[in-house]
Formats: sequence, structure tokens, C-alpha cells
Amino acid sequence: MIDIMQHFKPYTMVPGQKLPIPGSLLYAQVFPTLWRLFSSKHEILNEQTLQVQGPLKRFAVFQDLHRGGLAVTSERYKYYLLPSGECTQSIKGKLPSAAQAGPLLSLGVHKHADWQKVRCRRDLKEILPLWFRFAAMAPKGSYRDLETTAIGSLVKTAHQRVLHRETTEIAPALLSIALAGFSECFLPRSYDEEFQGILPQDGDPEGGVPFELLSYSFGMIQDIFLRHQGQLVEILPALPPEFPCGRLIHVALPNLGTLSIVWTKKTIRQVELHAEYSGEVFLKFCSSLCSARLREWSERRLSGSKRLSLGETLEIKAGTTYLWDCFHK
Repeated sequence: MIDIMQHFKPYTMVPGQKLPIPGSLLYAQVFPTLWRLFSSKHEILNEQTLQVQGPLKRFAVFQDLHRGGLAVTSERYKYYLLPSGECTQSIKGKLPSAAQAGPLLSLGVHKHADWQKVRCRRDLKEILPLWFRFAAMAPKGSYRDLETTAIGSLVKTAHQRVLHRETTEIAPALLSIALAGFSECFLPRSYDEEFQGILPQDGDPEGGVPFELLSYSFGMIQDIFLRHQGQLVEILPALPPEFPCGRLIHVALPNLGTLSIVWTKKTIRQVELHAEYSGEVFLKFCSSLCSARLREWSERRLSGSKRLSLGETLEIKAGTTYLWDCFHK
């Protein structure tokens, strides 16, 4: 079935960088022999000095976007900072399985995600899957304060472009948010410390970390590739030309199940739905597609295969997996 094999673990080898801890509302500043844990209000919650003789080689801090937390490594040690704020030498039994991670997005880039190089390349095909995972893992909160800020307004405008299917305007809007609304290691911010001319400089440089920017942007990103309302599921409703191929997997759709899709050359190739509820579903595809093959699996056994015309409502049964492929125009 549809899967994504790449690992989403962006990292930095620069000492002292401030990194958001995936799955939490905390961030850490990590040096080779010292780490500090901060709240969203920049309050120091914990810190620890390591009694290690330097200089250290191969120092790196990884953000685990499958399970959550940070992994700090060198040739002398390895430890973890969990979403709870705990520091531990072992994560056995303390974090969910990486196999359960979802949703995941891939846009065809498989380079090592060194944040300094990612920032220099400015490639949304590389940035957006990482952003999407941060957003999916972020605890949900109130957006009231964010909506009144310049960065919140930027996200709202970008989301409107997605909803209005202004496909050529979406990627530039997303890149502006990524550059102005997040630091080099993707710590959310409402004040652009790099003065890039994207945001007005009337914000508070000492303000708290707007972690809600992550969860606020989640729906915007998902709506580019998948839109769900009741029985209707739109496939690739606002795909920008900058994303000609990709995969989006393990998207939970309320009252339906879990959906995964694959597209190449800007055209859908596979759609997989694992139904968790019985009922009806209507998949809306590109208008140029008229038919597809539909296969069904029940209890891991192929139970049916047929060609069907697109644009028809389908009756689904809980516990059954459906796969659309071999699309024809």
C-alpha cells in the first residue's frame, strides 16, 4: 500500500541554536556541554551542564518529526529531550512508535535536512514536508492572539489563496511565511529578526514564541492537497505547479477513515482509503479524468476489482481498504 520511506529528522550542527521540540510548546538551546529548556515565554525551565572534555566532534541536534523530541549526539554521548521536557538516555517506552506517525507529506526531495543548508536552498519541496510535520505534531491552542499579528494575517491571506485555487500565488506566499515566521531551525516567531522586508518591524522582538502558528498553518497546507467536507473529498484541489509530484499519507478524515494519495506530473496516480466508518463517499478529481480501477481489500484479502466512472458516490464499509489507480482521461 501507499507509504513514505524517508525519515523526517532535520538537524543542526551549530552550537547554541534554539530549536522547537516537536510535539510540545517548548524549545531548547543546545551546546556541546550545556543545554537549556525554555517555555514559550522564554522562561528557563531547566538546564544542565555536561562534564565532558572538548572539543567534541560530530556534535548534532536532531528533531524527530516521527516520534517527537530532540536527540543530541556526539562521539562522547547521546541523550534525548522529550516533549514533556524530560532529559533521558533512553526513549524506550516513552515515545510513540515511528510507524504510527501521520500524516506525512513528501514532495520528492530526499536530501539530508541540515537546517543551515535548507535555509540557503529555500526549496519549498524540501521545507513544506518538514513544516507540515511540525504543524501536525503541535498541540492545538487558541488562535485569537495570532490572528491580530502580521504573521497571522500573512497565513490567513495565503490560506485564502489556497481556498480560491490561485495556484500560481500559493508557493510565493508559503515561502514568505516560512522565511519570516520561522527561524533557521523553525522556531515560530512574530518578529522577523532577519529584517527581510516581509513583515512590518513594529512587533515586539521580546514577545513569546507563537507556537500556535504551527497548528494554525496545518489546515492551510493540507487544503492544498486534500479537502474534506462531509461525504465530499477533493483530491489535489489547489496543487501549485511547483509541486509536480509527491505523496501525502495517513490523513485522518472524520467519519470516513484514513486517506493516502500519490501524484506525478501534476496528475493523481493512486488514492487509498482505509474505511473506519460505513457510509457514502464522493471523491472529486481533476475534470480531465473520467475513470479508474477500484480494488478492495477486506481482512488483508483482495475482495473485489472493477473499473468505475469517476463522479459517482461510492458506498464504503468499515474495515475495508479501497485503492483507486489506473486513471484514464
